[in-house]
Amino acid sequence: MSSPDITEAKARLDEARTAVVASEQEMQKLKRKIRELGEDDKDPNSLELVVLKVEGLPNEAEPVFTLQLSSPIEECTISKVFDPNDPSTEGCLAKFSGVETSNATLTVSTKDNDVPLGLSEPLDVSSLISTADLSQPEFVIEIPAKILPEGEGEQEPICTATLRVTYKPSAKDQREELYDLLNKASEKKNKAIGELNEAAKSVTRANPPSTSTAVQRGFLNKSSGKNSNSTKKKEKSGIFRLWDKFLGPQSWARATFPVVKNYIIFFGVVTLFHYKGQELALPPPV
Repeated sequence: MSSPDITEAKARLDEARTAVVASEQEMQKLKRKIRELGEDDKDPNSLELVVLKVEGLPNEAEPVFTLQLSSPIEECTISKVFDPNDPSTEGCLAKFSGVETSNATLTVSTKDNDVPLGLSEPLDVSSLISTADLSQPEFVIEIPAKILPEGEGEQEPICTATLRVTYKPSAKDQREELYDLLNKASEKKNKAIGELNEAAKSVTRANPPSTSTAVQRGFLNKSSGKNSNSTKKKEKSGIFRLWDKFLGPQSWARATFPVVKNYIIFFGVVTLFHYKGQELALPPPV
């Protein structure tokens, strides 16, 4: 195969290897976040709202906003516009806990000196947090809430309140989102491994190994005249061959001696007692 094909195959191999490493790092990051969350599910999710600014009312107006949540049914009041220089001012924050985000709606009504001005259209909470990354501890978004006068027909808004919505998912929500991301990362890694294997095969096909062998066939059967002469010189003489055959380390006598030596000793002693036993007799008494 041509050199450009080999270069292209190696480039795909490097790209697939990089994708596998990146997927593994992403999985390890998600697993670390899951471990940091732990198993505590006591804290529910929360929805915090502040009014950043109000447009359409005179400067001397002091609007009061009533926020009504449908699920669970709760109501909070915001009496002051949020001041970034004094964020802890009483009456500038509305907080809801345990919100059913799938079906909850939020309605904002406004009063000025106890005079009702109007209310907004219901805001779908699920739409507000649809782009939220639930694996993160909080999600912040700013939305305009148009306050319309009560009545039928299309009417011009009395004022527009800009709300800053801060959604903090529960540990359970974060864990479920992280497990979902972990499954997607695992699928991505498996796909990258498959691409890596295919790229490795492409590199092998593009650069096949050499078919020549380093050792030639039949080299053991070849012998030069010099080697033949040295073999003949190393042959043992007849005496040594007889020694190896009958008394050498591999001979029959050496192999059977450990077994028959006890019999040899026994019959030798019996023969000695039979022919020389009188030498061991005690002298007659005097």
